[in-house]
Amino acid sequence: MHRTRLLPVLLCLCALVAIMTVPVLPDAAAQNGPDGYTSYQLNMRTGPGPAYDVVAVIPAGTGLIFEAHNADMSWLLGHTEDGAHRGWVSCLYLTYRTGFAAMRLPASDEVLSAPAPPAAPQTAADAPAAPAADTVPPGTNAALDALPLVSGVGARAREIYLRGQALGNNPRGISKVGECNSMSYAYLMPFALGSYNLGTYGDLQATVDFFGASSFGRVSAATGAGYTAATVIDPAWANPSVCGGLSPLECEYERAHPSVAMIMLGMHDVHFIDAGQYEQAMRRIIEISIDRGVIPVLSTFPIWPDDDVRTANRYQFNQILVNLSREYGVPLMNFWRAANDVPHSGVGVDHVHLTERGDNWTAFDGEEYQWGMTMWNLVALQMLDALRLNVMY
Repeated sequence: MHRTRLLPVLLCLCALVAIMTVPVLPDAAAQNGPDGYTSYQLNMRTGPGPAYDVVAVIPAGTGLIFEAHNADMSWLLGHTEDGAHRGWVSCLYLTYRTGFAAMRLPASDEVLSAPAPPAAPQTAADAPAAPAADTVPPGTNAALDALPLVSGVGARAREIYLRGQALGNNPRGISKVGECNSMSYAYLMPFALGSYNLGTYGDLQATVDFFGASSFGRVSAATGAGYTAATVIDPAWANPSVCGGLSPLECEYERAHPSVAMIMLGMHDVHFIDAGQYEQAMRRIIEISIDRGVIPVLSTFPIWPDDDVRTANRYQFNQILVNLSREYGVPLMNFWRAANDVPHSGVGVDHVHLTERGDNWTAFDGEEYQWGMTMWNLVALQMLDALRLNVMY
């Protein structure tokens, strides 16, 4: 995955409904310049999907003004700055101006009229130099490959957030839920300590400032070495002197009253519980979170690229996370997909721990493509940025 794809994918969010109901008027939007640009030569189509007719082939770097999104925000309806072409384009191959949030566009299912057929078949001489993009590149797992890096940031997340505010939750509070990877001082903690370089993702500084050091630096009662989805909800695994009979998850929520829980469980779970137990436990985690007004952010997890005896289980667990995200309408980070561009998918030789620099520094200057932990920090910050812009306002 090219670096330019990470930020565009962030704003291609799955949403149940649009927040705004009034479309952006093309003339008004044009006065402020384009909302985004094509990252590659891109097919513009009559409808939101690769099965629809091509309206035009748009060169890379073309400015577009967007009018609406489809139901899951994977496609945007827009027109070129000069008004010459109007149609649907895939979010995966777009970059956006700072501050633009596709979530705030209205939803639409408009299908444009098919263009008139060309007078003569296209010849090799006037064919595009390279195929235009509008579908997800093939990967090792089609179901996971088809998901954006950030999804599920929609009306349900907003509903959970507002419930939490009514209960008195910290509007900028973050809790971590997971095993040893989530415990690492290299995960989110660098944003509390100032040990980071955002590189080409400087616009994410607003999100670092919004949540603040106390949220990024919090030591969570819901993280622990050897934790699984089952143990996180088992009071026997909590410190009784601190939690008083509550499970680690409930103890953390009782102490921190967060608005967001960053949850990654599964890499370690495959060694101890089966798929049915994993799904049951993850459901309980989601339901406890929702009941307490905490947005549960699920995360797929990376998989060692060379098969082992548990590879099939790992993919099965990841698919369970995808299904639960859709069923409950809660956010999902597709960290599995992002980590595919990191050596060994960002996984250490034990197939459980993420690779990291070792000095708790995180830098998005190319190092996100070297270390699993750095890539995780980037995708996590992008998810929090999406929540800040579209939910926590």
